[in-house]
Amino acid sequence: MDSNDLYSFTKLIESGTFTKASKALGLSQSALSQKIAKLEEQLQTTLVTRKPRGIDITPSGIELLIYAKSILEQEEAFLGQYNQYDNELKGQLRIATFSSIMRSLIIPKLSGFMKNNPLVDVEFIVAEVVELEDILKSNRADLIILDYTPQIAKCEKKVIGQEEYVIIESVKHIDIPDIYFDHGAHDNATETYFNFQGEKFSKRRGFMGDVYGIIDGVSLGLGRAVMSKHMIDRDKRFKILKKKKRYFRDLVLCHYERDYYSPVMEKVLSCLDKI
Repeated sequence: MDSNDLYSFTKLIESGTFTKASKALGLSQSALSQKIAKLEEQLQTTLVTRKPRGIDITPSGIELLIYAKSILEQEEAFLGQYNQYDNELKGQLRIATFSSIMRSLIIPKLSGFMKNNPLVDVEFIVAEVVELEDILKSNRADLIILDYTPQIAKCEKKVIGQEEYVIIESVKHIDIPDIYFDHGAHDNATETYFNFQGEKFSKRRGFMGDVYGIIDGVSLGLGRAVMSKHMIDRDKRFKILKKKKRYFRDLVLCHYERDYYSPVMEKVLSCLDKI
């Protein structure tokens, strides 16, 4: 298959619509549609289904996406061998995960690699946990890190660490409202924590947008929160409310299985082997 067609296919999945992908590629929508139709004809299968506001990738499309990324990265690596003026590692990698580990764990873990390889472009994407699977499937990230093991076909999953969750409140303030902060209505960390303790969660909830908003809200005495312990270790603004059982969640690194991984991907996976 033509590598230009494969690249166009990956951009379509990443963009989510024919309109956005054609603009990114500098093609007409008709030309892009012809490229996708050509791939479907070659494979005798449907790769994407059109919706009023975008596309859905089919199981066959996911298979092709994995193959296309592998082929394109091999091509880039092969051609790079013949650039006699540039022997430095270079390339791009996109990592998506949730806010409580991105700034505090993932970026520090990769800082040495990034300093030693200034031509490598690492893009960090912060998203809610419920969004991460779709980000991987839609080719908006090369790897994701979740706090559970997803059921994604053709996906390699590895536990690389754990987060311990605790209840925190302000040391300074008194008469703290009996309200617990989460990112948003979809965030189940607080409810899951209380369920693990054998308690029914029936408190008021407040939503602070992200983990740093939650920390600020608790420090101001606006409420309490179930928080990753590593986020507030040695922070004298908070005290931990003890419970019977310690509660942990696995950190699971996920990416699509491939026959070939770029040197950048291999190095980053090695750096994130354990955190």
